[in-house]
Amino acid sequence: MQQHVPMTIAENWDLFDKRVIDPSAPQIQRNEMRMAFYAGIHTMLCLQFELAALDNLQALAVLNSLHREGERFMALFTVPTAQPN
Repeated sequence: MQQHVPMTIAENWDLFDKRVIDPSAPQIQRNEMRMAFYAGIHTMLCLQFELAALDNLQALAVLNSLHREGERFMALFTVPTAQPN
């Protein structure tokens, strides 16, 4: 049986919320984190559209660099991250 892979921003937010945010966090903190999460997704989507103009090797190099940067940041907080497909 295959595991469901979150494919919407909302599904990914829910997963992030469950893994990272303390259940006792105030709603204002949860709202601010959700806005930051969606802003990050939006930024990455805009970058991906820009990457589409590059040749495949250039785009792959940029994506790998961004992925490593994100992994390093998440490691500062020991937040588990998913492996890319």
